Amino acid sequence: MRIKDWGHIVSVLGVCLLLICGCDGRSDEGLSSDGPDAVYLDINVALRDAPVSGRSVSGRADEDPSYDQVTDAEKMHTLRVILVRPDGRVEHNVYLDLKNAPVSDRYGKIRLKVQGNEEKTIYLLGNETSVSVELPAVEGETSRVFQSWGDFKPGDKFLTREQMAGLVLSFDNVGTFNDTHPLPMSECHTVMLTDEGLEPDDEGQGQAGEEGEKVVPKKKEITLKITRAAAKFTYEITNKSSRDYWLSGIRIEKSASHEYLLPNGMKYDDAENEVTDFQVPASAGYASFNQSYGVKNVKLEAKSTAPVELSSFYLLEGKYENADDVYSANMDGKNYKTSYKTAITLDTKDNSGIDLGGNTGSIPSGSFTLEDFFPNLSTLPRNTHVVVKITIGDADDISWQVDLRPYSEVILEPGFGLDI
Repeated sequence: MRIKDWGHIVSVLGVCLLLICGCDGRSDEGLSSDGPDAVYLDINVALRDAPVSGRSVSGRADEDPSYDQVTDAEKMHTLRVILVRPDGRVEHNVYLDLKNAPVSDRYGKIRLKVQGNEEKTIYLLGNETSVSVELPAVEGETSRVFQSWGDFKPGDKFLTREQMAGLVLSFDNVGTFNDTHPLPMSECHTVMLTDEGLEPDDEGQGQAGEEGEKVVPKKKEITLKITRAAAKFTYEITNKSSRDYWLSGIRIEKSASHEYLLPNGMKYDDAENEVTDFQVPASAGYASFNQSYGVKNVKLEAKSTAPVELSSFYLLEGKYENADDVYSANMDGKNYKTSYKTAITLDTKDNSGIDLGGNTGSIPSGSFTLEDFFPNLSTLPRNTHVVVKITIGDADDISWQVDLRPYSEVILEPGFGLDI
């Protein structure tokens, strides 16, 4: 089963409306001529899941309010726009610091004066300082070394599209993102600027032509999407049993070691709602991801009616397959060749170390681990949101639900299997 992009899994990931005031970037650098081909390009940058007209992306009336929440890690704190001409040289390199007002929806507008009648390649890089990227040598350049994106000035030769497509990200700790270390974001777009689609610039003052007549400049306004370069996981646990438990950790099998900087080979359905394919580096390795809650485990109080919603964490996108690790779904008779699965470790000991004992069913005393497959998570694209809802009952009645909103809910009963 295919998984939808983040914008169609959460109900509204970013409910803030664009505040035009204070969000207007302008640059006339990089254009050597104010001739008749000069046009203004107004760029609005929207996160891929940005709602339309303030409505939920999914349009469902029964959305859980928790899906509306946007963490500081998921907002755009900085934005760089690099515009490259057909000759491979930089026309504009604009850096915007949004840390005082990070954006969770869309940023607009960035006005650039550009040369018209040619194709532009536009790179969007959000939160670039969160991870380091090793930049290769620019083809044909031997005297200069570019160590950061800011080193590329208008007129400089830029990396080729093939070089950009091959750049990779690796995170020391994929789960640790916050307001000071936000999720990286990126995208590459191509825009053809021709006379078709241009309109008079109402904001321009015009200039005198050869015979003194006023020449009204032209403009084109576009909205470009930017994509978060990680997958989000949220766990919600409701303990309806008659005794308390303590959660000490969550494990995900498996997390990729690195991924491409830019969405690589990302394909969508006709409506651009659902990811149908993407590419990952052949050199990427896969290892267990462990979210530990340290010495202070999370208490799951008995007879609860509301879930404990754990802080979200983030993994790199991946395509992990293991022929020896196959899940057969009884509900549809299909085999899922995948090793994406999860485990939670519970304890009957409180944080002081006192063991309150197991129950009369098969739940043991002390620490024990429960694990099972994600039955409909055959791949893990970036910008997705996987919500795992777990319900603990008495005896061994522990069920879970993988919620890939808005299109799919999978309920497994009894759910996890004991791994002790």
